[in-house]
Amino acid sequence: MCGMELEFRHLRALIAVADEGSITRAAAVLGLSQPALTAQIQRIERALGAPVFERGYSGVVPTGFGRTVLTRARTVVNEMAGLQGVVPPGSVATGGVELQLGCYPGALASAVVPPLVAAYEEPLRIHMHCDPSAADLLARVRTGRLDAAVVVEVIGFETGPQDGLLREVVVPVEPMFVALSENHPQASQDEVDLIELVDENWIVDPQVDAGVTAALRWACGEAGFEPRITHEISDASAAREFIVSGQCVSMAQATSAEGRGLVVRPMRGDPIIRRIDLATRRPCPVEPALLRRIVAEAYLGLTGRNPSYARWWAQNAVMTN
Repeated sequence: MCGMELEFRHLRALIAVADEGSITRAAAVLGLSQPALTAQIQRIERALGAPVFERGYSGVVPTGFGRTVLTRARTVVNEMAGLQGVVPPGSVATGGVELQLGCYPGALASAVVPPLVAAYEEPLRIHMHCDPSAADLLARVRTGRLDAAVVVEVIGFETGPQDGLLREVVVPVEPMFVALSENHPQASQDEVDLIELVDENWIVDPQVDAGVTAALRWACGEAGFEPRITHEISDASAAREFIVSGQCVSMAQATSAEGRGLVVRPMRGDPIIRRIDLATRRPCPVEPALLRRIVAEAYLGLTGRNPSYARWWAQNAVMTN
């Protein structure tokens, strides 16, 4: 191992490459040139003593070692973001309002922040905490670690009641879609019948406790078979590689973007339905009605991210007032 010491910016670079699946796209996100980022990643890998990334079927993907590094890097970056949001005892506030906001992972988390800051009358600083666990998000709101959280749960597989929280429905009905390789036989269909996936391997995220895996087992049981769940992977880039290479299929958010070898299709009859709620504590630094409106508007802006959901939304959309 060389004498280079890893810095916060190095962790951000690793995460950007993993999230974008491309050195070129990650460089654009970070404001670097592609050669500069390539050289930086190479130096990081030399410092760590093993490759973090390799070129895969759909682009740059983490190695097994890289997935371990990325898990720890994300933890450090998230903890640092939390520290930056803490006001030291005895310090003088600089004005404005701070909101600790939670959200399930996905495009909605980043889509909410800019319009909320723009709509608020005072300077607003938002610290975002993303977590696939609905129970954890709700617990953080209940204990005051978060002021509010956008929570998604499968209808019929919800967590228990959370006393002391104001919980309002934002999107009453959101179907779960299925993610497939663009070369999958069902990728050309407008919708997929679950029974057509009877011989497929499934991949699930073990950290998601929003009822998705239980609902998958139930829905497949209703279709007459037991899903063959062969992989449990939390890293999105690694899971994507399994899917685009044709090894597995997976449940997917309806707002997931297609591309880079992956397609997202609705399931015939919408056997698995989710609901998106806003949970807030009392008092909340931002008026819950404003927060709920911004979340709803941000979600509407995501419904056209893939053609399949745009078609579904045009025919079936249900939103609360």
